[in-house]
Amino acid sequence: MTSPGPFDAGPSLPEPLPDSPFPLFAAWFDEARERMDSPNPDAMTLATVGPGGQPSARVVLCKGLDIEAGTVDFYTNLRSRKGREIEGNPLSALCFHWDTVEQQVRLEGRLSRVSDAEADAYFATRAWQSRIGAWASEQSEPLQSREALLKQAMEQILELDLDIAAAVRGDPVDIPRPPHWGGYRMTADRVELWIGGAGRMHDRAVWERVVSCESGDGGWLAQRLQP
Repeated sequence: MTSPGPFDAGPSLPEPLPDSPFPLFAAWFDEARERMDSPNPDAMTLATVGPGGQPSARVVLCKGLDIEAGTVDFYTNLRSRKGREIEGNPLSALCFHWDTVEQQVRLEGRLSRVSDAEADAYFATRAWQSRIGAWASEQSEPLQSREALLKQAMEQILELDLDIAAAVRGDPVDIPRPPHWGGYRMTADRVELWIGGAGRMHDRAVWERVVSCESGDGGWLAQRLQP
């Protein structure tokens, strides 16, 4: 092995690179969620493109990771700006960055809607206030005032006939999923893993999905990149 010379031979990607990036990505994700110094390890930046070609980015939360399929899930208001942009152009990008351990994962691919059953199941796990918020907020639309938003929330509580006292006690409350709220699943066709290194000698590699013309599926082609 070549001597690192003046550079610290710290953490690095495996050599040779694994066939798929997802097992290592999942291991990093699990480690970040277990660390006490990772304030929000599920956070990932989602980039979409509008009808005029203008990109936009925002932070969403990862709510599902499938190693075998190579997919990542998140949930949102389907009528929001990102929802409208996704419906117009399903190609998008995601980026995780865990600063305390200098690890980053970038994914590019196509988004598709999760099933209604999957969306219902996840929605039921949310806090009751968040479920009310999903009904009350017309996400990304103009808002006259903060007071107007809180009024919308109270109106939804009345419309859904919610027993607030029971909800506050922690009793189960039935709040169905709004029809305008659901999830998206990215099927990644490009994944980049990055580990920070001293003197900008970062370790960086990219995997691109290879699709077979005969079967329609395939493996990954891996390549290390200059930092």
